Amino acid sequence: MLPLAKVRAIADGSSLDPGFVSRAADLGWFAMLVDEGYGGGSVSGDPVADIALIARSRGARLLPEPFTATNTVAALLGHSGSDEQRSSMLPVLASGEGTAAIPVAGDSLWGGTTLSAEPDGEELVLSGTVVIDDPRARWLLLTMSIDGKDVQTLIEVDPGLQRRALNCLDVTRRLEELTLDGVRVPRKVLIHGGVEHSRTVASVLTVAESVGAMDRLFDLTRQYALDRIAFGRPIGSFQAIKHLLADVSLVVESSKAVLDASVRALSEGQTYASEVSSIAATYVGERAARMAQDCLQVHGGIGFAWEHDLHLYLRRLTANAALFGTTDFHRSRILRTHADELQEAR
Repeated sequence: MLPLAKVRAIADGSSLDPGFVSRAADLGWFAMLVDEGYGGGSVSGDPVADIALIARSRGARLLPEPFTATNTVAALLGHSGSDEQRSSMLPVLASGEGTAAIPVAGDSLWGGTTLSAEPDGEELVLSGTVVIDDPRARWLLLTMSIDGKDVQTLIEVDPGLQRRALNCLDVTRRLEELTLDGVRVPRKVLIHGGVEHSRTVASVLTVAESVGAMDRLFDLTRQYALDRIAFGRPIGSFQAIKHLLADVSLVVESSKAVLDASVRALSEGQTYASEVSSIAATYVGERAARMAQDCLQVHGGIGFAWEHDLHLYLRRLTANAALFGTTDFHRSRILRTHADELQEAR
């Protein structure tokens, strides 16, 4: 794991160590959702549970990307990719030799995109902008609507693409805006039928990361309430602080429960996995930043200091709530799964 001091260095402007991804790959972080035939595999036999556990540990330490996007793309290829795509990309992703990025931040499709796809014979011409949080990504997953249906494609990121660095509330992340100008994609490489699955994987891993950060932040806050002395006694002994910590604890534990439900649904391949993942994303997304603000109240003035770690957790939790769809997006996704029932009720 990357020490928090190294994460702080990234927040202060340093670049992520190029060897970090390869070391993470050596631990199997990008291989668990990849079939053994392509260099992947899971020790326990339940890759979704394993990778969610890693995501929680990463969240507790505020580790930077490209974990979620790379694993989401690996899962998509295993679920809906062609044999050629699997054989050419999965070994590279599993070994950490190349990573993948997904457009982030917004409500539409994957968000953060103004992408247009114009048909031209057997090709699509892509134009627009996308926002990614992995400047070193080799592949970029794009989602678009063709003939009223959502489809996806993976393009290799051209080093010559126009790039613009963006500021992010989460200062441990490096966002970039990529401009696509007439990028041509053969129709035959489009990935059909995997959009909801990839959204579900990304949602579950993001929620797992948030839950890990929430759990760690609560531990830090509880310990501070025991250590901080005011009026001759720990501030945690005061009734107002007790009640606040009890409320925070309830949020953390219920977030763990809804995460576990989404992990189990995805692991078992349940038809309602997408719905449960969006329920988890909505629940945690609405409460995580508020929970961090409550922890800030317990810390008082020291929590506002740049040198304190609390604000890094607050930033991460707030950014995660919008990373792969806001709570409004996930509510709409839940409603879409019940569209027929709602229509009959009318």
